[in-house]
Amino acid sequence: MRTILLIIFLALSPVAVFAAHSGQSEAGQHTKHYEQSLFKMTDNGLYSVEMVIKDKDLKVGVNTLDIIVHDKSDKDVAGAEIKVVPWMPEMGHGVFEKPIVKERGGGTYSVENIILIMEGRWELKLKIKKNNTEDSVIFDFQDVSGSSSMSHDGHKMMHSSAPADVDTSAARESVKKLFRASYTSAVMPIPVGRIISWKLRVETADGRPVKNAEVVLSGEMPEHGHGLPTMPEVTEGSIPGEYVVQGLKFSMPGWWVMTFKVKTQDKEDVITFNLIVP
Repeated sequence: MRTILLIIFLALSPVAVFAAHSGQSEAGQHTKHYEQSLFKMTDNGLYSVEMVIKDKDLKVGVNTLDIIVHDKSDKDVAGAEIKVVPWMPEMGHGVFEKPIVKERGGGTYSVENIILIMEGRWELKLKIKKNNTEDSVIFDFQDVSGSSSMSHDGHKMMHSSAPADVDTSAARESVKKLFRASYTSAVMPIPVGRIISWKLRVETADGRPVKNAEVVLSGEMPEHGHGLPTMPEVTEGSIPGEYVVQGLKFSMPGWWVMTFKVKTQDKEDVITFNLIVP
């Protein structure tokens, strides 16, 4: 009889009720949707995070992935604020461009523009915030690899391969042959991740300096589908025909295409430069 009463007491006690509803759920009590996905609980057990990498593994270059977020009751977490930070713990740096997180519904979020610039160990640090509930988790990737060449410190860095016949000269003719232009960089060789300036010299086809032109620059990496991480400004310099490009930064090594649109009162044309950032 005493044994029966003791069992009833324990079943109804506040301690027992709290233990059953404390939310300290193990990962096994949460839904995992895909067999090959990565699955972790956040540091304080407030969320479960399932990660599905589009190419199965992270690689040097541009990556995309999906994450599915559930709360501690295994319910979809919609409308959350999610930040994803790639980080190389051994090198003490992250990336130049921020990943883009978009909500897709049903607790699923896509993460695009994860640009990993070198081989080695990477971490993806996630912060998840819904209302006043915030928690974090780190996914560790021990050996990110890709097509690359060796950097000065022994790590490998990605290089896009430009076409064999690409013209990388710093002096070019415009598409309609209305202008000729050349550029010089304030820093050589051109660095990665550092803001620099260029000087652009623009002349007419017969060699006269082009004054008072509207010059707009856009840059892109054709093999990776993204542009410059900054929005450079082009202003007229002190010398006739000279234009100064400020706020220019290259986010990664490889083949870049720099396109200048030049517009005067009566003429408009495009000048394109190819360059390989080491």
